[in-house]
Amino acid sequence: YSQSLVATGGVTPYSWSLDAGSLPAGLSLSSGGVISGTPTTAGTSNFTVKVTDSQTPADTATKALSIAIPPDLSVTTSSLPAGQIGVAYSQNLAATGGVTPYSWNLQSGSLPAGLSLSSGGTISGTPTTAGTSNFTVRVTDSQTPADTATKALSIAIPPDLSVTTSSLPSGVVGTAYSQSLAATG
Repeated sequence: YSQSLVATGGVTPYSWSLDAGSLPAGLSLSSGGVISGTPTTAGTSNFTVKVTDSQTPADTATKALSIAIPPDLSVTTSSLPAGQIGVAYSQNLAATGGVTPYSWNLQSGSLPAGLSLSSGGTISGTPTTAGTSNFTVRVTDSQTPADTATKALSIAIPPDLSVTTSSLPSGVVGTAYSQSLAATG
């Protein structure tokens, strides 16, 4: 992180200092008016900076500012429900942290045939083929530079249900009858 503070008026050069509050952990303010460093903790820091000019007697000005450090971006969707061949499917992926809006894409693998992933994070469509698809999604937030997170997921599309019993044996009058039916899918 690096951001220069700007002042006008008075006599240059200016000298900058922290007047109240504190900067986010990992950042510091130089006397030249540059806030820089690598933030180490998420949160919002409120502080007041003071600029002093070089005339005698010196003139000063203060300004209340804040810096928000969003939490790391992460995908919170941990699993996806199974779909069904020929039945519309729609599931929203979820993330937390970073800066919204998020943008989603498929990083690797493939979705079940008939399904697609929108940039808004919705997996939708109508599955056409049975099987389990393994894939990795990536979410990108809208801060600069952007933060990204990935998550490996899978969607199972079981085969269509069908009765596999093709015929039943004949019964005998007065004799107990028992025959199991079978299905698959």
